[in-house]
Amino acid sequence: MFDALTYQEMLKEIKKNSEKYGITDDVVAILITRPDLATGKDILNSLEYYHFRTGHSINFYLPGYGAYWTEEEYPDGKVVTEIAGVKWSFSNQRFVEFIEDMEKYSKWRYSGESDLIFAEVKNGRLSYERAMEFHLDNMLRDKAIISVNQFFEKIVRIGQEGRSMNQIGNKLGIDKGKQVVFDALLEKMPMHMGDVIKQEKYFCVKNIQK
Repeated sequence: MFDALTYQEMLKEIKKNSEKYGITDDVVAILITRPDLATGKDILNSLEYYHFRTGHSINFYLPGYGAYWTEEEYPDGKVVTEIAGVKWSFSNQRFVEFIEDMEKYSKWRYSGESDLIFAEVKNGRLSYERAMEFHLDNMLRDKAIISVNQFFEKIVRIGQEGRSMNQIGNKLGIDKGKQVVFDALLEKMPMHMGDVIKQEKYFCVKNIQK
């Protein structure tokens, strides 16, 4: 679980992790939510758990959030949760700036509620050519998922099967010609009564690269 105060800082963190661990092909999750939203409150209430639960499976980035802030640096920052004894704050200003940057570099558009975006890392660089967008509030309203907690638990389990595309492909026995991270997600995501329409709506891979 990483803070992502700005879009550029997230890109630097992705590159640093790629170089540090030698993982050039990976998948990252960008969790976009605000503490004033119902789903945002649920997520923040369990954020410390998610931090430890995700471990080294999938890297989650949280725009607008961060730790060790000073009032002088971030006057609109408000403490919203605590992870491992460290207070985490949220800044609406930084959150909005991140959204504007992400919309500038991709075709994704913020729903206004809680969004989760999966994107690939190719050769250490973030790519939106094969991405998955989840509007969590709509998924709950449509009963495509039972709860955010259950949905995240599924994601964690998939991530634990292997960080890279090749690792997941080896474990699941999927055609290595495919981008198997996303195929694995599509195959295992929880569906409500096997609704094909909702599957196409929520569990499809999109090209949102500009």
